[in-house]
Amino acid sequence: MLLDEPTNHLDLDAVIWLEKWLKSYQGTLILISHDRDFLDPIVDKIIHIEQQSMFEYTGNYSSFEVQRATRLAQQQAMYESQQERVAHLQSYIDRFRAKATKAKQAQSRIKMLERMELIAPAHVDNPFRFSFRAPESLPNPLLKMEKVSAGYGDRIILDSIKLNLVPGSRIGLLGRNGAGKSTLIKLLAGELAPVSGEIGLAKGIKLGYFAQHQLEYLRADESPIQHLARLAPQELEQKLRDYLGGFGFQGDKVTEETRRFS
Repeated sequence: MLLDEPTNHLDLDAVIWLEKWLKSYQGTLILISHDRDFLDPIVDKIIHIEQQSMFEYTGNYSSFEVQRATRLAQQQAMYESQQERVAHLQSYIDRFRAKATKAKQAQSRIKMLERMELIAPAHVDNPFRFSFRAPESLPNPLLKMEKVSAGYGDRIILDSIKLNLVPGSRIGLLGRNGAGKSTLIKLLAGELAPVSGEIGLAKGIKLGYFAQHQLEYLRADESPIQHLARLAPQELEQKLRDYLGGFGFQGDKVTEETRRFS
């Protein structure tokens, strides 16, 4: 069985059911997933594709992380040791290749360098770098909803809900597909007007909203730098490039059309 990110559009109950079903499945399974908690109880081998090569690791995802870190550390240590050896040989060659009494030894070391199979340095993906500026003030509440109803057309999805959002809250929204999670988020973000009730946002509050289908907000023929320039026309191009670099967009990726991205 081949599964390519099967949990992408499942609600939590469906993910739990699928996890239990796959754990009891007796057939062969190849599974692609970015959810480590989903992978861990299901798989007993990881195949990691990086740098145009495949590496196999026995065990689940947690075991893979430990093994990969060990492999990279060993590779880096071997690379550094070899570089020291190369530098030592090259230094000898540079010093004695022109001396008749040492020419034979220097030539021997040249051949040794030519035969040496070079070890590549360990490749580690650069982590994303971004930060949010500290707010100037934290009013309490940040947002308040009173008897808010919302829906689409004649269909009411949320009815007379109440919410008080205070600074420091970290809230997870649960519910089956269609229960109204995305509808509530759209209300909070101002993307959807309530049918009734009141939504009060504290003065000076700026909301950051990343939609479930965020790609629909991108223009396929635009590059990342064009997208940011459209949103922030007052910013210098170099500042936008620096910002994109924090998310791994460098070189030609900055000017490549978004339609080409995975």
